[in-house]
Amino acid sequence: MEEESQPDTSQSGTLEGNPGNLSPQPSHNAYQQAVAYAPVKSQVPKIFGIFMMIYGVVFGLLGIIGVFGIGGAISDYENAGIEISGLQTAWFYLSAIGGGIIVTGAVAYGGYETYNYKKRGVMIGLGAVALGFVLSLGDTAITGDIVQQFLDATGEAELEGLGALLTGVGVVMSLVCSAICGLVVAIPLLAAGNDLD
Repeated sequence: MEEESQPDTSQSGTLEGNPGNLSPQPSHNAYQQAVAYAPVKSQVPKIFGIFMMIYGVVFGLLGIIGVFGIGGAISDYENAGIEISGLQTAWFYLSAIGGGIIVTGAVAYGGYETYNYKKRGVMIGLGAVALGFVLSLGDTAITGDIVQQFLDATGEAELEGLGALLTGVGVVMSLVCSAICGLVVAIPLLAAGNDLD
């Protein structure tokens, strides 16, 4: 009797081919057309734009109130025996209007532009931070002078130079705060620069 040939089972149980091969066919919709997906824009500019607008509006309203309070502050200084020159009075008003209204208004408008994915919104915000830094430098210089006049008027000789020390600390604090604010304003540009127009 002849033996029937048995099929070779030495390779049974193995799969052949490349399981990672994907079909090169593009995905199609119900009408058999290729589907194109639009890139999704980052939400970072929208979020930071909203924060900038809220900051600008809230601090802008406080700045308007501050402008009306300058006259009272100057009279309080003069009642305490501190001489406020005409240049210092002008700086108080310039700083209150510039820092309280112009800077915050620019931040709010920059936030609106950033919310709408405009790169110029970030640039407007950075310019506002720079202007705020310049105004704060003048404020710290005048504050140091006022403190020194107050100490001289009260006869606190052992605290000589405290006004200059406060001015130096104020400059450092202004620099640190402006750097942090500038970084926060620049986050939409750093995180989603390609999404901004």
